[in-house]
Amino acid sequence: MDFFDSFDIDYIVILGFTYLFVAATVAKLGSLREVGGKKTLMYSLLFTPAYGLYYVFHSPAKDTLKIVHYRCPECGLEHTDGHAHCPNCKKGGKRVRLKKFYMRTY
Repeated sequence: MDFFDSFDIDYIVILGFTYLFVAATVAKLGSLREVGGKKTLMYSLLFTPAYGLYYVFHSPAKDTLKIVHYRCPECGLEHTDGHAHCPNCKKGGKRVRLKKFYMRTY
């Protein structure tokens, strides 16, 4: 009796995709740490995602800084100060509200 006769090939494919999905999820967690996503994905695929998760949680977190910027949709200039309206467009007589967005730096 052959192995594939008793165990359907569909289950192997489903298990393979599940393994890849879990390894990719662990790699995404690793990208938020100093170890990085590529190295975590490699460890998760070669060993197990559980080992990759262990590797991620024993790595220190990245030092991230969240900076607030304001962009004018009219002229495209960015400002770090919180103005209600764009100072550049205000000189030209227009009152354009600035759009707030965040930038992360490592």
